[in-house]
Amino acid sequence: MCRILLILLFITGCGFAQNKLVNTSSADTLKISSHKEFGYSIKPPVWFKEKISQDNIYGGTFPAIDQIENAVIITGFKKTDFTSFEDFTRIYITGNTFGKPALFSKEHIWYGRNEYDLKKIPHGVSSRVFTFYKNKIYHNQFVLLETSNAFLFINFCATPETYDKNFTKFTEFLESIITE
Repeated sequence: MCRILLILLFITGCGFAQNKLVNTSSADTLKISSHKEFGYSIKPPVWFKEKISQDNIYGGTFPAIDQIENAVIITGFKKTDFTSFEDFTRIYITGNTFGKPALFSKEHIWYGRNEYDLKKIPHGVSSRVFTFYKNKIYHNQFVLLETSNAFLFINFCATPETYDKNFTKFTEFLESIITE
């Protein structure tokens, strides 16, 4: 059975038992998922396996590589939850300290990032980051976006062995997101 890297749900403080799972019999049946309250919609690539679409969370998995399914999750936050986009960026990327619990999750230990990996992108920033969770190191790509009415935290989570192999698919997933 494949190990599914859905640790991202813990980052948002939710567990699978608390969230509605979306039953899709085939990736070809995926339609546009609209999240107007958070200022975005998405028509994911056909290979994407949607696992959750509820309230402020949308996510799923990539095709397995060596029996490991990498995950991506989008979490929407009201802008009033943070003082500014810079504050949002500080909590999720720039304000964290190596070896300490992450500001966004006490269960995750911040294992760092390369200063040169923080890139400005349209409507936000992106950075490769490393976290330690349940005795394992994970390679993540954090994308923080500002929409017309929300902040989005997009987390691609992978193992050290699968990050590079799936980064192109993550880029394809990002291209399927439309912000308002």
